Amino acid sequence: MLFIPPSLQAPAPQPSLQEVVTRFDAAQAQVQTLESPFTLTMKRALLKTPTTMKGTLYLQGSDFAHFAFAPPEDLILHLTPKELLSYSPSAKQGERLKVGHIIHANRKFLGLGQKLSYLSQYFEIALGQSSEVPGTWFLALTPRTLGMKRRMQVLDLWVDQKSWLPRRVLWVDRGGDSWQLDLGALRVNQPLPPSVTGFQIPEGTPLAKSFSFFATPHK
Repeated sequence: MLFIPPSLQAPAPQPSLQEVVTRFDAAQAQVQTLESPFTLTMKRALLKTPTTMKGTLYLQGSDFAHFAFAPPEDLILHLTPKELLSYSPSAKQGERLKVGHIIHANRKFLGLGQKLSYLSQYFEIALGQSSEVPGTWFLALTPRTLGMKRRMQVLDLWVDQKSWLPRRVLWVDRGGDSWQLDLGALRVNQPLPPSVTGFQIPEGTPLAKSFSFFATPHK
């Protein structure tokens, strides 16, 4: 059999937008739990240098997204449809912000554990071109509702051509701040650590009624 190097193989034919939506939603529906290393790159409109942080993401459907940041960061984020939690283990302090419906969590959850058919209520979805992440299909989601337009400029999603799950998610808010989440190897439908599924901030920890992680810093 003739061996053809991957670099010379013909690229996969581009599917229709409907096929991408259907296969992405079907893949998402099969994922009960997910664990993946992540790299989060944050760019602030008022700052020149981006910030890059790494860690492990744990996802349980649309129940919660749990970000355990690796050193030197001292941070855990636990995001649910009802509240956003941040906790600093060494400083023994945290924040809790109650939220309404999951869509109001804005960039803090969108694209993770949600179906494109659901997001299409709030975004116009277009199948575009991007070579930034090889082996993916690129989707640009533009806010269609007034409420979402007030929060975000765009939500970009890179979908793996084999698993049909997210490989990269990029949120850009109205002020120009952006959060790019790159996912590594995915462990799907495996038991999550009890410390994640039963996550609670230790009793007695001072909690501010805010969530400053996504706040825009001043120059």
